[in-house]
Amino acid sequence: MHFFYLDETGCTGPNLRDPDQPIFVIGGISVSDERWRKTTDAIEAVVSKFFNGRIPSNFELHAHELVSRSGRFRGRTQDECNAFAHELLDTVVKLRHRIHFVAVDKAKLAEHAKGKEHKIIDCRAPYLLGFNYLVTAIERYVRDKLGKSARAMIILDKKDLYQLDIDNLTRYRRYEVPAARRLTRIVEFSYPVDSMRHPLVQLSDLIIYLTKKFLECDNGYRENYQPAARNFFASCYEKICNRALPASLNVKGLEEVGAHELLKWCQSTHQRRWRKRYQF
Repeated sequence: MHFFYLDETGCTGPNLRDPDQPIFVIGGISVSDERWRKTTDAIEAVVSKFFNGRIPSNFELHAHELVSRSGRFRGRTQDECNAFAHELLDTVVKLRHRIHFVAVDKAKLAEHAKGKEHKIIDCRAPYLLGFNYLVTAIERYVRDKLGKSARAMIILDKKDLYQLDIDNLTRYRRYEVPAARRLTRIVEFSYPVDSMRHPLVQLSDLIIYLTKKFLECDNGYRENYQPAARNFFASCYEKICNRALPASLNVKGLEEVGAHELLKWCQSTHQRRWRKRYQF
């Protein structure tokens, strides 16, 4: 069994014109059941080291607090917080875990979406458009790359606003599409009871938040950011990008074509030669 954690950032519901949240990202980390305990222990060790062996009670890693040095990170230097983020990402790289995500430029979605691209979901909602794509990508990855016996569980950070849509979409893709395209490798969808007790949900939050911040910078939404901040987000994204699943928006089946064609118009990704510009 492989666990695929999903969290989201930049979600403003139907508001696609929020200048403070121009990009939406959904995604996270994937871990096999055999390596779940080792990975959790490794992440908790990094956290413990940062707090000198005294992790605050009820500690939960919130990426926006780490980046802004607020909450539990108030009083720490920017260099300390940046190094902490990198050490967490380095743990993912060292353990060779895969990362999965998709990002949506909300202004482009507002321009191109009509709301009728999919039979079950309203694709004007970035969350639903992105979630539907990741279901496709994860199913394909497990089927093609992890072996005949491999199965997946998607673990979501619960989003009440879209709960019914997710349930309807899941049922549709399992039972109502042509048999050849039904979900067979994703055997379960689950919700963490408490993200504070799920370090890999928190790690997923960090990964997608750093991805969002870099894409905002690279696509011209954060011209006011200082070069040091831009370089930090780029250095994080470089590690994330190296572990990300290959993206493919080409799918089979008329029931998914409209949604994925829309995503081609509004997907947010890095600009060409971004590594050269940031001297990687």
